[in-house]
Amino acid sequence: MREAIKHLIQLQELDKKLDELERAKGGLPQKVRELEDKLQTTRNDLQSKQDEFETVQKDKRQVERDIEKLQQSKKKYEEQLYSVTTNKEYDAVTLEIETAVERIDEKETELLQLIEREEVLQKEIDELKEMVKKLEAEFEQQNAVLQEKIAANAKVETDLQAQRKQVVGQIRIQHLRLYEKIRTHKDGLAVVPIIRGACGGCYTNIPPQRSMEVRDGDKLIVCESCGRILFWQEEEASVSVES
Repeated sequence: MREAIKHLIQLQELDKKLDELERAKGGLPQKVRELEDKLQTTRNDLQSKQDEFETVQKDKRQVERDIEKLQQSKKKYEEQLYSVTTNKEYDAVTLEIETAVERIDEKETELLQLIEREEVLQKEIDELKEMVKKLEAEFEQQNAVLQEKIAANAKVETDLQAQRKQVVGQIRIQHLRLYEKIRTHKDGLAVVPIIRGACGGCYTNIPPQRSMEVRDGDKLIVCESCGRILFWQEEEASVSVES
């Protein structure tokens, strides 16, 4: 069991170094992810507006064709007025003209609405294009800084990960799961020494009998207060981690 504790201490030291490398990146990874998400969302919005703009233009062209046909129809009926011979024919042709005029008015109103929507969409598209341009520039800048930091520590991180893999291979799965669970909930500190009779994590006094059990190293013992794995301080000096 002493070997198990030794390996857990080694693992924690490696994880601390890996955490330090991650912290060296600062908030850049999160910022880059947020920028990437915002950029994608803005691109999607731009595409949506461009699709609607194309639809509005298509509808506008169709309405313009409809107006042209109605005007031709109106002109045809107006010419027929000169050839009607009865009041009934006159009334029928006049009704057709009035109907065409009403339909032309409706279509012209629809056309004005489409033109207004087209202008609004064009303005929104221009604004979104400008936003995409700015976001792309900011993303490229921040991502370049992040990649530079990653590249600077790449070899160190690769070496640490290789050492970690080797150490993990020597730890029982149940011990590793316990370590990972404690580490997740205790800010990365899962294995602590007993310092002057107290837990090195929460500083709660450890009963003498419990301390003796930890010193014997026959089994993994956790602090009853914070749940961290305890080890005897004397072992700390004999444990080293290759850098």
